[in-house]
Amino acid sequence: MQLYLDSFGAYLFVRNGMFAVRMKSGEQTFAARQLGAILLTAGTAMSADAALLAAAENIPLLLIDANTHAPLAQMGSGRAVSLAAIRRNQAVFTRSPEGFSWVGKILSQKISAQAELLERRRIKLEKANEAGFRAALKSMRQQARSLQDWSLPPGADFIPVIIAERFRGQEGTASRLYFQQIAALLDPALGFQHRQGHPAYDPFNALLNYGYGMLYTSVHLALLKSGLDPYMAVLHADQYGGKPTLSYDLIEPFRPWADEVALQLAESGLLTSPDFFRPDPDEQGLWLGRAGKSAAIDAMLAMLGTSDPVGGRRLRRSVQIDLEAQKLAVFLKGYGETNKP
Repeated sequence: MQLYLDSFGAYLFVRNGMFAVRMKSGEQTFAARQLGAILLTAGTAMSADAALLAAAENIPLLLIDANTHAPLAQMGSGRAVSLAAIRRNQAVFTRSPEGFSWVGKILSQKISAQAELLERRRIKLEKANEAGFRAALKSMRQQARSLQDWSLPPGADFIPVIIAERFRGQEGTASRLYFQQIAALLDPALGFQHRQGHPAYDPFNALLNYGYGMLYTSVHLALLKSGLDPYMAVLHADQYGGKPTLSYDLIEPFRPWADEVALQLAESGLLTSPDFFRPDPDEQGLWLGRAGKSAAIDAMLAMLGTSDPVGGRRLRRSVQIDLEAQKLAVFLKGYGETNKP
């Protein structure tokens, strides 16, 4: 389980060899073996003993943004949690044709999952605009195939910047078409017209931002557990300086899970205006309030607990994220011997 502290004044410390949390409502203790990660937001505190116990037990400890749920900083044991070869090879892999081939497949998985989400709502979308829906699906699938099959042509120069721009263009085209169809599914009163990051200007984008933030945390933890460096990426290597950019690469195929949750919440009518707030009345930025966060967290956790058939087995989606990171780590351990992703 993850221990998530976001109540102002909550204090994490150690009592009798166990983690203890003190809040206004009382105290609660947790054995180290119960915890897979500890997440804290601004306004909470912990003792050095708690940090040391987390390090000794190899429990990742993340400081996360209270509004977005995205990781801001991490603490670790300082001990090697992976073979040095993994991270040495990761540095080479991130600027190699094999690295971009991996990213192409990751982006292809995302676009294919987006297309599948739209297919599940085909009846409503065809009623809204049958020709536009079919054209969007056709273009998205073309982009997915192109990215899936990408490899450096024989004799071609390998120029990462140019390849990255091409990938972003293809992904951007698919994303634009996808969110046009998502907009057709939503009540116009929500004001959703297109995808935007932070700050969100409408409730649906605020839901998406929070759901993606939760996914970032899950992906970041999966990378740490696998011994990968979250700050060493392929596609996002030259963007978002100082941030865990490999999380931005690996999250891509899982984004449609957060999209599905946002759609379910929006379509259910459970979230209303009081579930959102503007920190500054003079600005347009919109954030989830406490009640909205609670609904989004419950829905995202339920989504991550859902099982899918994968390789002849049914696996929880949270496990699928871990396995994707482990798969990359195993490949990188032997990278240079085969040089095939």
